Amino acid sequence: MEILRCTSLRQWREELVPMAASPVDFEPLDDTPFLASFNAPLNQAAVFECQFSAGTVVNCPEAMKGGNDMFSLWIANSSGVYCEHLGHGRHRIDRGEAALTRDDAQMRAGSPAGFKGITVEIPRAEFEDRGIRPDDIVMQRLSRRNEALVLLRAYLQVLGKSGVDSAVEFGAATAAREIVLRHIFDFVALAFSRQGAIGESNLGSVADARLRTALGYIETHFEDPRLTIEIVAHSQGISATYLRRLMKASGRSYVEVVNELRLQKALTELSAASPENRTILGVAMGAGFSDISNFNRLFRVRFGDTPTGVRKKRDLSR
Repeated sequence: MEILRCTSLRQWREELVPMAASPVDFEPLDDTPFLASFNAPLNQAAVFECQFSAGTVVNCPEAMKGGNDMFSLWIANSSGVYCEHLGHGRHRIDRGEAALTRDDAQMRAGSPAGFKGITVEIPRAEFEDRGIRPDDIVMQRLSRRNEALVLLRAYLQVLGKSGVDSAVEFGAATAAREIVLRHIFDFVALAFSRQGAIGESNLGSVADARLRTALGYIETHFEDPRLTIEIVAHSQGISATYLRRLMKASGRSYVEVVNELRLQKALTELSAASPENRTILGVAMGAGFSDISNFNRLFRVRFGDTPTGVRKKRDLSR
């Protein structure tokens, strides 16, 4: 969901600054067209993507509306971003790295080549509830190899594509968003503790992120007939045993998830007025099945008709 797209400094100052809890100004690079965009991929005000043209963002703590006890985790999605924070010096943050800033302190960040990233707004209480003093970790740079940060980035990416309330273990969308936000705060805290190591933790946030990212991988690779749960687990840096346990807890096995994706793809193709007019075998293989007999059996059990029957109904309705 796009919140705002600015193509001029006048628009920026008239539309963005008045509505921001933490007002910021922008100093563009000379002769560089100005552009700034913001969107909330999770429909969460606390998590937003931003992109800027060449120049420098400067926050204005003296213009804040009332008190502000918020911190911002900036996750860079471009290289060569510098960040200068009052009392903490100047640092370079490259793609995949992150750093924490205080919203009520003077801060400058930018790049001569333009920059983009993800910002997570975190109240002080969320850190303290997790046993962390946020003032002690301001401008502590997180490595792109920090396991919790890597998983957080993957988690945000898959949620942005599939939606917050897509997993079967969640109920209403509002409740799902609240749970996801708690999980995101968990990952930020984990990234700054224990060197970000999380392994095959049973912590709810870790289990949810591991499951969602594994399902995201399956959704983009299910057409490969050689795909196995071992391959999926290896792609996520976890064991197949751990992944099986996560999937069992979600109420769906690996085989059930893969077969459903493949069957739905086959049904879509058989039902569509495709000019290619592929054979049943071609449709089955294209969906990831390597055994036509198994495909026919699963298809009939799932949809109450044979692949040939679905194709005939399509032809009769044309």
